[in-house]
Amino acid sequence: MSADTPRREEKKIVKQIEIDAPVEAVWRALSNPAELTRWFPLEASVEPGEGGKLSLSWGPGWEISSPIEVWEPNRRLKTAGQMVSVEWTLEARGGKTIVTITQSGFLTGADWEQEFYDSTDYGWRFMLVNLRHYLERHAGQPRLVAWSRYKSSLAREAIHEKLTGARGIFEEGTRGFLNEGTRYALQNATGELWTGRTEFVVPPRGFCVSVDSLKDALVWLTIEGSGEHDVQLWFSTYGLPQAQVSEIEKRWAGVLEKILGS
Repeated sequence: MSADTPRREEKKIVKQIEIDAPVEAVWRALSNPAELTRWFPLEASVEPGEGGKLSLSWGPGWEISSPIEVWEPNRRLKTAGQMVSVEWTLEARGGKTIVTITQSGFLTGADWEQEFYDSTDYGWRFMLVNLRHYLERHAGQPRLVAWSRYKSSLAREAIHEKLTGARGIFEEGTRGFLNEGTRYALQNATGELWTGRTEFVVPPRGFCVSVDSLKDALVWLTIEGSGEHDVQLWFSTYGLPQAQVSEIEKRWAGVLEKILGS
């Protein structure tokens, strides 16, 4: 290995969350196709049991299909793809469930490999929050997603500054107003007052908040990729009509373009 060749290391992601729901409900959310779409992908299919298959889709070009290696209802689920494996373990504790996810098989060293790892790590943080949010606050309700996106060649830090600074997503910006685990009240770029709970803030990648006026939806900002970035606002909504969700997606795509295209 030459001096300028990046050192490659194997890494894994391990995350844990406590959910106020019985272990049987969490297992259904991980293993039932309809339940999966209420917190994770847009479409899902499951061939249950060891040797079966778990298929997830977020639209063309965003599909994953993985064989199931371990299927232990209410305890453990493991899938393995060509590059990485994902393992879920569930532990019942006092009527609640401790959920642990381990994704392994990452290689880091090259810039794109590190970005893949970091992006996946950030993505799982949101998906676990969405899993908890669904089971604790919207159990049994179908989900509709508004997915507003914009491509930008700016550096991630510059994109984040534009979106979270004054006259960005919120008129006053997010600094000092979004603090993890606390309530917030901010006027957004469309003139609406949003109130809710700040789930997390991870600069320069984004944040996640709930929005009371959207029937307790989750809104997640994520800045993906390297070089040209894919800027995304993801709205997980429950109980809103399709027409309103479609309008949210269109409106916020325009907001992203206005902020980042200027």
